[in-house]
Amino acid sequence: MSYTILLIDDEEEMCLSLADVLSMKGYSVRYTTDPLDVPRMLAHEKFDLLIMDIKMPKMSGIDLLNVIKTRNPAIAVIMITGYPTIENAVQAMKYGALNFYVKPLKLTKLLQEIQELAAKSERKRTQQPSHHPIVTREAAVQDILDTIAGAAPTSAPVLITGESGTGKELVANSLHQLSPRRDKPFVKVNCAALPENLLESELFGHEKGAFTGAVKERKGRFELAHTGTILLDEIGDMSLKTQAKILRVLQEQEFERVGGVHTIKTDSRVIAATNKHLKKLIEAHTFREDLYYRLSVITIHLPPLRERPKDILPLTDYFIAHYNSIYQKQIQGVSQEVQWFLSIHKWPGNVRELKNCIERAVIFCQQDVIGIEHLAAQYKEIIATPTAADYEQTLENLNRDMILDALGKSKGVKKKAADLLNINRRTLYNRMKKFGIDA
Repeated sequence: MSYTILLIDDEEEMCLSLADVLSMKGYSVRYTTDPLDVPRMLAHEKFDLLIMDIKMPKMSGIDLLNVIKTRNPAIAVIMITGYPTIENAVQAMKYGALNFYVKPLKLTKLLQEIQELAAKSERKRTQQPSHHPIVTREAAVQDILDTIAGAAPTSAPVLITGESGTGKELVANSLHQLSPRRDKPFVKVNCAALPENLLESELFGHEKGAFTGAVKERKGRFELAHTGTILLDEIGDMSLKTQAKILRVLQEQEFERVGGVHTIKTDSRVIAATNKHLKKLIEAHTFREDLYYRLSVITIHLPPLRERPKDILPLTDYFIAHYNSIYQKQIQGVSQEVQWFLSIHKWPGNVRELKNCIERAVIFCQQDVIGIEHLAAQYKEIIATPTAADYEQTLENLNRDMILDALGKSKGVKKKAADLLNINRRTLYNRMKKFGIDA
């Protein structure tokens, strides 16, 4: 998997020259000259490292660093500046920057640090499973798992729909990992993150001189995904012109690079994902109907987390275990008040929001159990205003779900279930009777 870097500098020439150097070293590089774009980009894409300037007109790099680290405390950040001061260096380190470089950059030292960061990131990845399991107790999601198992061995296009954060990329990854193409490339493209001209270059590549800045030929994502799988994420944001080119790839398995005349053949399985209602876009004449039917040979719709209440506690347990291994913690679970919050919160950001919530809590928790104090400020405000009746009723529901979860994990063996819940068998039987759970 490539190491992905985002460059943030109001000087475009600086971004282009550094991006060129980093790309030649094999890194995947994006850049923006507008610091206000960064929170949106981080919400839609995963970056391993940010390299950003301190002095920018719309927002200072120090202020941006503070915003980024508040939302994404684990992300690596390197600061650069043409106007070095002791105060800026101290503030950058205070807010969590890894290092502070002065322009003109000493590339040898910077490249060495990036190489070390990339190697560390790769070690973490190889120590973890190739893809996260889809954790569920909900019948509707179990049906989705059956669909994935049936679709994975084929090369048929798959359309994955659902709100942002519901796990569309996870499903796409599962389809790839369970397919005969599992040892081939799995290439992801965020169609909403790039303007039309750059998206076409990203997808199909370009020839040298095809446009201003095309100083050398470049392979596109379809070439890189040859014999593997390509995920076209947020395809509902793609222009009609680019949609026509995607349709041709699906029908003919061929394309040309931007500025090129040579036809290139491709054998890649196409998976598309969107949080948009494509049939409404078809009615509005902003999405091609023929492309929709070509993509939706197999359709998988992911329900939002608010419609998966039985999955919240199992997902919480999974994320705690996952981040325990990454951050070398031994957290056992969450407090009753946090359980209550997890069950009543509507999770507008879905599984991604829950995952980020738990990751932050694990980072800041120095005890065995995650408490209210380890959650982000916006969640503490919600927890501070429950009614007594709400709290009592929700805890009843939580206790029932915890018993069901423990019985599921122990395959119905009561002693094992009681041990998982840290209660004796008599207490377990009493609670099962209270909640109407068959013995």
